[in-house]
This record gives sequence, structure tokens and C-alpha cells, in this order.
Amino acid sequence: MAPWSWCRGVPLLWPERPATVRRVETPFDPVVLNRHVEGLARAHQRLLASLTELTDDMVARASRLPNWTAGHVLAHVEHQGDSMVRLVDAAESGVVGEQYPGGMVALVEAIERDAARSASDHVKGVRRSIYAVEGAFARARDAWYGRGLMVSGVEVPVSDLPLRRWREVEVHSADLGLAQLDLDGPSCWSADYVREDLRVMTMLFVSRTSMGRSHLPDPIARLEPAERLAWLLGRLDVDGVEPARLLG
Repeated sequence: MAPWSWCRGVPLLWPERPATVRRVETPFDPVVLNRHVEGLARAHQRLLASLTELTDDMVARASRLPNWTAGHVLAHVEHQGDSMVRLVDAAESGVVGEQYPGGMVALVEAIERDAARSASDHVKGVRRSIYAVEGAFARARDAWYGRGLMVSGVEVPVSDLPLRRWREVEVHSADLGLAQLDLDGPSCWSADYVREDLRVMTMLFVSRTSMGRSHLPDPIARLEPAERLAWLLGRLDVDGVEPARLLG
């Protein structure tokens, strides 16, 4: 997911790929997988429905991501979807695929190239990518037991990809900053998504904190669920609390 800040003046910095690969181990759970695939499909359709009113003027507007327009965000959502297809198809062939051939540099170049497209072309591209992702998940068989290499250098189970894609769609929909399309900030995240990812991100936070901590900081624990998740994802600053720094 693209790193970001609610503050416009902060440069958008992409993480460099680490020299060593870190492996994430998640037990395969078909019930959880089904739930994530279903939730992602709903998020895909909500985004497409919202984009029916997208205009060229909206595409050119500044998004919530510093130095990115809404067009940059939409291009990223499209290319991230294509990366899911690559990872699933590679795993189906018994290979650990790379999310983005050419790494982060190639991804940034592709986003910059496509950002200024018309609203119509952006919607067509996002729709194509969405259908491609869902097609890849539908035809996957052995791929669900394989692994994929994310551009950050983290190797993950393919069964983690539906939630990762779901996170991309929900969070970057909020990044668009298009309030008239109901695509502006964590308040537009679905309750199902917040429930699923809040559990996952809370566990990740606890696993990376000092010995003895088994919960979120008290000021964060008192927030509403969407706000808690926003803090965990670096989307919300809370006075007196250090950022979670889990992503980007």
C-alpha cells in the first residue's frame, strides 16, 4: 500500500526493498479466506459504483496522499490489482512470483504515466483490474498454498492476498479525497473491513512492541474501531502517542 500522511506538506516516500526477505507465516484457513474474498468483492463493487460519477476535474484534484492527485491513487489501485494476478498465477505454476517486475521504480513510473488519464479511462482501467483480480482468485487451485514476494521484500502466503487487496481498495478509496463520491477518509471504510483488518493489524502491532505489552496504547483503545484502525495504518495522528509505523 502506498505510504501516506493526512498532512499535505509531507513528501510521499516509498520504502526501499530490504536486502533480505522476511517471511510471514499465516495458517491456511478456508473459512477466513472465503470471508476475505467475499468482502473484497463487495468493496470492489462499491468502488465501481462510486466511480460512475467520476469526472476529469475530480481526477486532477489533489488527493489525501501528498503530491498525488486522485488520478495517481486510481492508477495505483489498478496496478496493485494487476500485481495480485501476477502473484496468484505464479503460485499456481509453483513459483514464488514478484509483485512488481522492475520493483518500486517501475511501479512509480507506471503510476506517473497513467495518472493524467481521463476519468473514463481510469474507470475502465480500474474495472479491468478488478475483474482480473477476481478471475485470478476464482481459478486458483494449488495457488492458495503457495507464496508471493511483495515489493517491500516480505514473502507472504497467497491466502493472505485477498485481505491485502481488500485493504488496498478500502484505504485507497478513502485516499481519493472525493467527498461527493463518498470516497474520503476512514468514515467510508466498510464495517466488515474494519472488523477484519483491525484484528489483524492489532495482532501485528502487539507482536512488534516491547515484551509485556499485549494491547493497544490506552488512548488508542478508547477510539472508535475505524479510528483505531486508521491509527494502526498511519492514517490518524493521536496527541501524545507515537505512530504505529506498521506499514510503509
